[in-house]
Amino acid sequence: MTKKLNNILISNDDGYESVGLKVLLNIAEQLADNVLIVSPKINQSAKSKSITIKQDINFREMSKNFWIVDGTPTDCMIFALNHLFNKNKPDLILSGINAGSNIGDEVSYSGTVAAAWEGAVRGIDSIALSQYGGNDKINSYECSQAKGFDIINYLLKIKSQTPRFYNVNFPCIISSNLENVKSSFTTLASQKIADEILFNDDFTSFIIGRMINDYSSLINTDLECLKKNKISITPLSLNLSNNELFNKMNHDI
Repeated sequence: MTKKLNNILISNDDGYESVGLKVLLNIAEQLADNVLIVSPKINQSAKSKSITIKQDINFREMSKNFWIVDGTPTDCMIFALNHLFNKNKPDLILSGINAGSNIGDEVSYSGTVAAAWEGAVRGIDSIALSQYGGNDKINSYECSQAKGFDIINYLLKIKSQTPRFYNVNFPCIISSNLENVKSSFTTLASQKIADEILFNDDFTSFIIGRMINDYSSLINTDLECLKKNKISITPLSLNLSNNELFNKMNHDI
């Protein structure tokens, strides 16, 4: 194990009462002397990096080192990093453990990934973690419970010139098979082709349903990894610039 960290900040997008947050807290307490939670008051799934502007954001200290914020995951990070950690940054930010996977194109919508992203933007090592098949039952997090500490500890040992920013997805595996679970570094699957939308009878509103995907090209992706019951680890980049096009067109117009 690496040397114990001083401070870890954890958050999520499923809300402060979620099972995945409790699982993550248990893991974080093995990694650091001090763990602070700042979590949304209610479920904020699919809020991505959205922030609440021009309106009050209520917050409350539930207990020592446990705060809830009535806002998005990024609101939680802004509160934590600009108030609670305004003098000294946390050594690590962990976000999750999300109920369900966050892979491929879903990453751009994910509030779980967004919380980690906000930390990485500020130069803090940040890891988003999700459990495929996770729900409100503790036994649905068997894989992340068994492997989460080792995965995080391993990633912290990797030297990097930039803040570590990872997206980790655990497969849904029953306990009898956990010893043999392997992990792989992956890329994000690019599988989305459309969305299902369901209209009401009056054709005045709609519900967004399932994502419609193309699974024809999945080699070395997070989705392929989960389908093989392996833990997917995807290094993410903070810079959305298209460097290939920039280098081609880097001249005055």
